[in-house]
Amino acid sequence: MTMANFNTHLITSAATSGVLAVGCMSGGIASPEEVVLYFGVGTIGGLLPDLDSDNSFIIQGFFNILGIFIAFLVMFTQVKKFSLAELLILWFAGYFLIRYGAFHLFTKLTTHRGIFHSIPAGLFFWIGTTLATTQFLGFAPLKAWLTGAFVFWGYLSHLLLDELFGVDLANQKIKRSFGSALKLFDSRNIPGTIILYLLVALGLFVAPDYKSFLAIFTGGKFLTALKNNLLPRKNWFSFR
Repeated sequence: MTMANFNTHLITSAATSGVLAVGCMSGGIASPEEVVLYFGVGTIGGLLPDLDSDNSFIIQGFFNILGIFIAFLVMFTQVKKFSLAELLILWFAGYFLIRYGAFHLFTKLTTHRGIFHSIPAGLFFWIGTTLATTQFLGFAPLKAWLTGAFVFWGYLSHLLLDELFGVDLANQKIKRSFGSALKLFDSRNIPGTIILYLLVALGLFVAPDYKSFLAIFTGGKFLTALKNNLLPRKNWFSFR
């Protein structure tokens, strides 16, 4: 069995996120529009662990988008201070600084299947997504936490798939790569692991209220609604 490739991760995260998102709608905690959102972010989450792959077009695309975003952010914050020509220079400077400078630094500090292939990294993206959608998109707490949770699920599906492909079922043996993805810490990068856990703890401290999110699992309404909509009430595919 070969390693899980890009298409395998993409299909798995998309399929499982889609099923879970529809389940949220059936349980009464997601609108049709939110189903599309959760499906999308879950799919993206399934690709995030490969940000530490230097040759991956995922990380190149990520830094391209980040560079463009930062460049426009810098330009917009300085629009009243400089001329159009100066603003364009600032835009290109911001873009190249992120796209090539930050990208080069990132690839030097990370190794494939390193800290990004770990559970705390997934938690970091969960909390980070929750905070970002609250602060910049104005999401309500439940929607923000669910958005982050779907990113985490996609992330976790990637790690689980990597571990599954680390077992050679045909020859009944464990590959050397087994255990390098679904881990609680990176023994090769203890400082990075500690920083990740500290960032997660800090994120939880400033995150929006999570009671509505926990109520999904403790309140009973979600599971009751999901159970009622799980199977047809009468005949299969009958029009109501």
